[in-house]
Amino acid sequence: MEFLSTELHRLAPAQLRKGVRSVDVLVRVYFRDGVPRVVLLHIEIQAQHDPNFPLRMFVYHYRIFDANDYPELISLAILADDDPNWRPSVFERRLEGCNLRFEFPTVKLLDFDEAELEQFENPFALVVLAHLRALKTRGRPNLMFREKLALIRAMQARGYTPEQVIELYKVVDYIMALPAELEKRVQEFVRQIEEQSEWPLTSLERLALEEGYTDGYGKGLQQGLQQGLQQGLQQGLQQGERKAQVRLTMRVLKSRFGDAALPLEEKLAQVPSLEALEELHFVALEATSLEEFTRALEAALTTAPETAETE
Repeated sequence: MEFLSTELHRLAPAQLRKGVRSVDVLVRVYFRDGVPRVVLLHIEIQAQHDPNFPLRMFVYHYRIFDANDYPELISLAILADDDPNWRPSVFERRLEGCNLRFEFPTVKLLDFDEAELEQFENPFALVVLAHLRALKTRGRPNLMFREKLALIRAMQARGYTPEQVIELYKVVDYIMALPAELEKRVQEFVRQIEEQSEWPLTSLERLALEEGYTDGYGKGLQQGLQQGLQQGLQQGLQQGERKAQVRLTMRVLKSRFGDAALPLEEKLAQVPSLEALEELHFVALEATSLEEFTRALEAALTTAPETAETE
């Protein structure tokens, strides 16, 4: 399976090129029946009722068909809306004997049974479950809060890999967004799980950054009263950002490489540039070994300006 570029604006007629048009997912798949063939799979995810959706499915289908030298092509619609009766599957035009009928398969997320989804180990089942429960609890934040905690517990119990945990939590956190006060309680709940089980959840970036800003703001304010308010606040905020980034990167390293990463925290804190720390964070996510990250860290320290401020 190969994911392809989904940008379609280059396929549109000139009068339609005012904005970028893109399909949601375009994949090249290979069958297992031994027959040498390649099929393109176009997946469109629709989260709300749109009377023009069948037309859009047809337009995307024929543009992909034309741009790829007329391949075997399947266009699939995933209907993620909250209306059980809205099930578009056909685009049709008829005029003076010239007939056009385009049918496409659909998957209605509301048709999935939540109890069955809870039993599936496939990570996507948890994503669908989060979406369904978000629809069910829309406008009732306290109920959504309880459902979100239940999903996090399920995520922990399924034994996903660290990478799956990170990505799944980000999706669940986005789908089931809560008011700030309830969100803070969710984050505290996740933090307790981390402390008790070393759960490798590094996606609490928002909380960590907020803590960094708060810490930096307090220190900056104190310096500002003594040396000048503007300078103190600026320095404090910068320090807070850096501390937050160090904290996030160490969480990633510990989740991926265990306690062997702990000695690197002191050196990581010596990196004076926020930009360099952000780059190291991405290295931590993608490095194949702790040694690879260590080399990148040493390089960042070596190239840092000698006049850079240290804490």
